[in-house]
Amino acid sequence: MDGDSLNQPSMQFLYGDRELLLTVSDLLDAPVEVIVSPADSKLSHADPLAAVILARAGDGLRRDSEQMIREYGQIDSGMAVYTGAGSLLYKAIIHAVAPHWSEGDEQYGIEQAVSRSLQLCDLNEWRSIAFPAIGAGSFNVPIDTCAQAFFRTITHFWDARNDSTLEKVVVCLTEQQFRPFFDAFREEGIGGQETVVPKADVGERPVGHVELNEQDIADLDDDEIDDWFK
Repeated sequence: MDGDSLNQPSMQFLYGDRELLLTVSDLLDAPVEVIVSPADSKLSHADPLAAVILARAGDGLRRDSEQMIREYGQIDSGMAVYTGAGSLLYKAIIHAVAPHWSEGDEQYGIEQAVSRSLQLCDLNEWRSIAFPAIGAGSFNVPIDTCAQAFFRTITHFWDARNDSTLEKVVVCLTEQQFRPFFDAFREEGIGGQETVVPKADVGERPVGHVELNEQDIADLDDDEIDDWFK
């Protein structure tokens, strides 16, 4: 890991022995078993990140994608399917189809795509998964909506599945996306989920841990600093 990576903001939350990590990082460097590609209904890999994944995975991924469409037809918004990972060293690539902005009920569509991706992990006993901010980028869904959908879905998934084999979820973000996710998780997770508590109040309960660099701390309001680090 280089020095720049060490200085990137990250946020870790623990749900018992399960880990949720927000990080400014490259999806293709994520130390997980499977990754999620932001897919369209034809698995054409038109999204810029999906195109990068295809370029790295090679013709095997292209062939798997074409076969998937031949056998099952186009994939509806909110759905998720998986293929082999081609030349990438992952067990699979999940293709999650998020809604485009103006389709209507975009947050629900992202929640469905994320939820089905997590369900595929359970079905295949994959223990770790990394997402990009599906729905953002070329799909044009506002990042705030995307962030709220992610945290509602992930926390509800784990709350409902005590026996889930999925142990780690990583969300790989750009620097511009990190703060909206930070804010959404503070509102959706800390404000609405009693299962997440500050690190200073550990005991026997799950713990939330925050790692921010100096610039991130400088950007916080005084009240926010008090909330997080008192």
